[in-house]
Amino acid sequence: RSSSFVMLVKVALPEGEVNVPVEPNSTPGHLKENLKYSLRVPPKHIRLHCGGRELDDIKPLSGEPNNVEDGATIVATADTTAAPEEKREVRAPPKPTVIKKDIEPMKKKPKKETVRPPCAPEDVSKKQTLAETGKTWTPIGVEGKSYKRSMVWLRAECVDEKKTFPDEADDLWCFALGDPLTAPAWTEVAKQMEIGEQALFTIRMAPLDFDPEGICPTGQSKTWKVELVNVAEVEDILGDYTRLIHIEKPGEKELAEDLDRVKVHWRMRRWMCEGAPCVASSRERMAILPGYGIVAIEDTNAPPVSVSVGEGTQEPIELAAQRVGAGGIAHLYIKTETLKDGRPKGPMIVDVEMHSLDPCRGPGTEGWQGWTSIVTERGMGDRWLDKADDQRKGLETFDTLRKTTAQEADAVKQVVDEVHHCANNASRRYRRLIKWLEAEGDSEPKMKSELIHATVSLAKALALSVRNFGEDAPEATAEDKAKLQQAKEFLSKGLEAAAAEKNDQLTVEALRVMLQVSIQEHNVPEGKKALEQLVALKPEDEEGRNLSARLNRMEATMALKAGANVLETVQKELQEATAAGDKPVVMEKLVKILEMMTNAEVKYQDVIKCKVGKDVGNAMKLGDPDLAQQGRKVVGAIQQLAQKADLGLQ
Repeated sequence: RSSSFVMLVKVALPEGEVNVPVEPNSTPGHLKENLKYSLRVPPKHIRLHCGGRELDDIKPLSGEPNNVEDGATIVATADTTAAPEEKREVRAPPKPTVIKKDIEPMKKKPKKETVRPPCAPEDVSKKQTLAETGKTWTPIGVEGKSYKRSMVWLRAECVDEKKTFPDEADDLWCFALGDPLTAPAWTEVAKQMEIGEQALFTIRMAPLDFDPEGICPTGQSKTWKVELVNVAEVEDILGDYTRLIHIEKPGEKELAEDLDRVKVHWRMRRWMCEGAPCVASSRERMAILPGYGIVAIEDTNAPPVSVSVGEGTQEPIELAAQRVGAGGIAHLYIKTETLKDGRPKGPMIVDVEMHSLDPCRGPGTEGWQGWTSIVTERGMGDRWLDKADDQRKGLETFDTLRKTTAQEADAVKQVVDEVHHCANNASRRYRRLIKWLEAEGDSEPKMKSELIHATVSLAKALALSVRNFGEDAPEATAEDKAKLQQAKEFLSKGLEAAAAEKNDQLTVEALRVMLQVSIQEHNVPEGKKALEQLVALKPEDEEGRNLSARLNRMEATMALKAGANVLETVQKELQEATAAGDKPVVMEKLVKILEMMTNAEVKYQDVIKCKVGKDVGNAMKLGDPDLAQQGRKVVGAIQQLAQKADLGLQ
């Protein structure tokens, strides 16, 4: 049998049978790891039998002595003969939460009205109080911009349709009062209720039938049974309902700062009125469960995961983690169009449990480990910079091979944004590293070299953070130019320090970056100067040769742009001479235009943009045979430029 063969075995559990695909060379021990969640005992207390014999944990399923075949039935039982010290009453762990990755946001029927309808007092009427508690409350931030909102948790039943929201009896749905993407009727319902109250309402359809995000219930019934379970004050980070934070437990007093590392457990749930199923989790593990087969579940014993706050790789998690201390719990409520990168689509509830905070904020602070902290910070900066540089190389290769089409523009922009994101993260790491190194002084022999490396790397990161790509790249803004100037200042410091230390390796690296910055600034003289120094130190430098080729291409491109400007000037003079009937000047300008085309000083795109052919035609109509002949030569040159453009030679 080939190595890709997979056996299908039947696993008999106390709650039923499950068909499970397994690799023939996997072991019963592997199978027990997935069965521990359904049997709810450690793997060492699970017994597997097949054909009346107990399977050996460390031997392959298909090999001796197990000899399990395709289609065989394996009986899984929990060992009841526990050691004496384990014969104490232990509460059975709860059933694991199944991660339902395939659940998509609820699709809503298209509405003719896309504007939130108003809600008059007579649209929502409380008909009967079924259970009252006397727990009054006051809504906050219901209208306009506010950084504090009232969020409510409810259960509701559409009486005529006999449909409940959420679907599960022990679940709740929630929303913030006044949210412009929810039906206004539900805000009025909540305002009329006490905490814990149950009541019957009559609600008109107009203010109820509006739910673009799928957060609140809608239905054809006018009669609703509603229970207001809880009310809490939440933080509206931007004051526009797009990012709501509910602090369930604040945790310790100290909060994470920018670039701190934290250890957290996180979970992402669909924010829907039908329920809030888990669709992603840091505790994800694979398990075998009756009725499901092999599924992803949450393992309550899974270790926390590490997250760097403020780097933007897991922005929703970082945002919540910044607002609670160790031991705290926060819930972030985000809409479909909010923080879309790196998360499931649709409205989402992000649960974050802060396990611990690992702050390292420089010499003399908690967590400072001297040289170890410096090397760790440098490693983080280097990883971000390498990632940005790899993306940069890919974009440069793409630009060299072909011109970006309209269909590819969005994909290219996404990669450019990633270059900027990675470079910005790298620059923040290097700035902090330089600050630490300067505070430490010369306590370690390698400190000077590290400081030079960090300075040069910071310059490279600053340049990449404002780098644009392609022929149609936007011009550098004043802010971009300021960053490039700052990068050059850091490079000057780095080159001076590397020369003082007689460190050729760091000098070469600094010259490479200087050459890149010169190309980015379109500064040919400065680029050639850096290239000469680089060649003198390292004649066979591969990256230096690549940068030299880029410098030459950039110089040629600048010459073509200059040629386009000259073409516009000559064209204007040709128009004036033609209008005046000055045939000698017309001939002079036609000869000049032909010379520019023959010497490849202009591109076909520039000729078309300026509509040179039209002016050449007007000159040919002056009735002079010499001008007509010269005009035909120019037309032929235009056709040759067009052919080169079609072949991608321009």
